[in-house]
Amino acid sequence: MKIAVISDIHGNIEALNTVLEDIKVHNCDKIICLGDLVGYGPHPNEVIEKIIESKISTIMGNYDEAVGFYLPHCGCNIDTEARKRQSKNSLKWTSENTTEEHKAFLRQLPEEQEYECQEKIIYATHGSPFAINEYIYGHQEERLQELAEEVEADIILLGHTHMPFVKRIGGKTIMHPGSVGKPKDGDNRAGYGLIEIKESIECKLVRVSYDINKVVEDINQTSLLKEFGLMLSLGKMIE
Repeated sequence: MKIAVISDIHGNIEALNTVLEDIKVHNCDKIICLGDLVGYGPHPNEVIEKIIESKISTIMGNYDEAVGFYLPHCGCNIDTEARKRQSKNSLKWTSENTTEEHKAFLRQLPEEQEYECQEKIIYATHGSPFAINEYIYGHQEERLQELAEEVEADIILLGHTHMPFVKRIGGKTIMHPGSVGKPKDGDNRAGYGLIEIKESIECKLVRVSYDINKVVEDINQTSLLKEFGLMLSLGKMIE
């Protein structure tokens, strides 16, 4: 059985469409989305519509929660004035430009989900089982060990950090598939993950190129900060 895992699309319909086309090539049986459909990108409604139309099982991300429930902040790690300005601009624009119907869709998303695939249990969430906005990175060995001990599943799927990794801990597989629409690891290509369940569990991190210039143009036609387009081009955050 093949499963595709996507996360952190952030209003980037160009990246999402390209990734979904690439997933088709791999003949996947299922797609799991780990949330953050909206924020920073210029096409929140188109992304949500594509997720609905494609019947993709989706988890609520912190940005989905903020927009869906009209929260005053996105729950992101904001530790500088520049990031505060970016977050404020992104959340305001996204909230004003996401339809009420689509906000209702975001509100009903679950914060976690379990799937059974070929006698293997897959646990999916956005940040962690402990908080929707917890950042868990691949180098945090102690935290990953705690996570493996806490979650009764063969495969644990996490998003939120936009930093892809695959770890094997205590007989369990922990995967972050990377970000479809807003990479932060210096590679500007859209990222997603593939899982193949056979006698063993095989995982692959995939990157695909898409039309970034089109997205940058679309950002520049809105009141979103132009630096969001630069971040897409660079594949990382800037101050």
